[in-house]
Amino acid sequence: MKTNSGFTVKCCATVILLAPGLLVPALAQTNPGPADANPPDATQPSGPSPSSGGWYDPAESKRFSALDVKSSGGLSPDFGDGLLGNAGGVRSDLADVGIAGTIYITGTWWQNVLNAPRESNGGQAYVGQRETHFQLYGVYGTYDLGHIGLEGAQIMLDGGCAASSDLSVWAKGCRVIELSFFDSFFHGKLDLSAGFLANDLAFVDTYVGGNAQTGGFGPAGILPVEAGLGQQPGTAPGLNITYHFDQNWYDKIGVQRSLSPLGIVEDFSVINKSGFRFDEPSAHTLVINQFGFKRPSSESALSSDFRVGGLYNWSEYANFDTGGTSHNHDVFLLGDQQISQPDSQLPFRGWYAGFTYMDNPADVNVFQRYYEARIYNDGPFASHPFDQFSIIISTTTFSQDARLTEISAGAFAPANTTTSETISYAYKVAHGTYIHPGFTYTNNPSFVTQPGIGHDLNFFFNFQVTL
Repeated sequence: MKTNSGFTVKCCATVILLAPGLLVPALAQTNPGPADANPPDATQPSGPSPSSGGWYDPAESKRFSALDVKSSGGLSPDFGDGLLGNAGGVRSDLADVGIAGTIYITGTWWQNVLNAPRESNGGQAYVGQRETHFQLYGVYGTYDLGHIGLEGAQIMLDGGCAASSDLSVWAKGCRVIELSFFDSFFHGKLDLSAGFLANDLAFVDTYVGGNAQTGGFGPAGILPVEAGLGQQPGTAPGLNITYHFDQNWYDKIGVQRSLSPLGIVEDFSVINKSGFRFDEPSAHTLVINQFGFKRPSSESALSSDFRVGGLYNWSEYANFDTGGTSHNHDVFLLGDQQISQPDSQLPFRGWYAGFTYMDNPADVNVFQRYYEARIYNDGPFASHPFDQFSIIISTTTFSQDARLTEISAGAFAPANTTTSETISYAYKVAHGTYIHPGFTYTNNPSFVTQPGIGHDLNFFFNFQVTL
């Protein structure tokens, strides 16, 4: 199926749903625990220090961190914790004129370690079926518009290049990933972001513990992206507005141009290579709304993060039933609750439990429903408070409409569901540096299948460096 579903299978479902350990290019480091943007000792290394001699002066690091991206909800690099720190005084000089940023380098490698077929129908059907690797590198930065009289406003830029061993499952090329303007009004009650936005960071939050540095939830509930929500590196022009009822309750609404119905690989590598294209074939307006309660951990409170919402997409998605096109939509409900707090000085440390439910229409999507349960520990060891251990179980339901389309075309009957169990550990080696190994066992790892492909045990290894 080279329609919406076909490219969804290859670009979104295969890579994201079946490839835990794939991290977003935003390289979140600000939040070592859910919603803790600047915990005590955040400027101190949790692993070996690459240098001393003033590279990590706490006061300077705090000043750099204050220039972090304001619109990401904490899912952004911590400019006060880069590998090179303030070497040569470069970051200090830039901060003096309102500029902060980093160079990021990330790579992920997957391999099925079971004795199983290395291809399906003559090609690779899921990440790790054959050795698969992905790399992303680029520049990420902000400019504080207070230096020209717009106090509290900010411009953010993210530009990067991607490559992979299998271009059918992940994008290749260089482009602007995000270019946006942020400002806050009415004493912080209303936030506005506009530009080319990475709305997978602004909405839903499928990153374990609110930290993209440690990876996505299990195989990652990506159904909102299947329904067109902008996801790095395939971002899209849009406008987001958040109203804060108080310190915890909020409502966020976004309007954006949908990703291409052909999928993120086609969007990134073919249709919109520069990232600056406003219109795309068959891609129209998408509206998303999210209502939530988010409370950061503190000495007197455990972290809570609950969100519910949905999106509607007027783009033209291939309809399995009619042979024509139809609109798309998605609904989601997620919650994460801290259940222990062993260290009042670092209140984000402890065990967390969470869940996810997502639902898409069966007539235009291969993946219809997603269920997930997770338990994870932020800072399992006092000597490494910014590490994370996680165990995640998920089930994804395949669309019966898509299954019948495959069967009627003479293909081997796809399974009804795919289930995965993931265990992983994200280890902070040094400032701005993580390694993240893990294993995922998946039953029915691909919608595109044939006899003999029933399960896989994928070993994955990710590394990330922010300079």
